[in-house]
Amino acid sequence: MVPLLKVTAGYLETKGDNLPLLSDAPIDGMIAAPRSWCPHPMYTSCVRVRGNSMKPLIQDGFIVVVDSSETEWAKLDGKIVIASHKDMGLTISRFHRYDHTEVLQPDNNEYEAVTLSAKHSWKIVAKVLWWVGRAT
Repeated sequence: MVPLLKVTAGYLETKGDNLPLLSDAPIDGMIAAPRSWCPHPMYTSCVRVRGNSMKPLIQDGFIVVVDSSETEWAKLDGKIVIASHKDMGLTISRFHRYDHTEVLQPDNNEYEAVTLSAKHSWKIVAKVLWWVGRAT
């Protein structure tokens, strides 16, 4: 069973909840999952998505299953992550590294990328493992 946290991740104008650590979020329910889909069960949880920044892959209202033990920037290039910023809240995006520049790049081209720097205080809090959503 994977805990469904009472928290959402968005992107800029569809700002997510302001929570620096997922472990601080209250649990809203549980989702059953095969153990093989959760490599670090003690660090695996579910987060709701708000907005369409990751559309068409991940849509508004979907639930992403994340691993909060996988936060090392060097290992996350090209991966979908949940990042946290004190003013922007929780954000879902794809993380990219270009030489000495790190970027949060949404899959939806209607949204702009965010360049990460020391002055912006972004922190990656989890790597997205998989997601679920209702058919429309």
